[in-house]
Amino acid sequence: MNDETALIIRASALDLTVPEAYRDPVLRNLALLEHYAAILEAVDLPERLEPAFEYRP
Repeated sequence: MNDETALIIRASALDLTVPEAYRDPVLRNLALLEHYAAILEAVDLPERLEPAFEYRP
């Protein structure tokens, strides 16, 4: 299955349609998000860390 077919299947599962003109940008964005997710998943966090209860920039 190619990426465009996977996009169409994912979108239909959410009852969405992605117009042909937007498929390439959506696929590029999904690839970027998958890259970011891989970076976050690679971080080894110990189980003993306390959760952050509020965000302070």
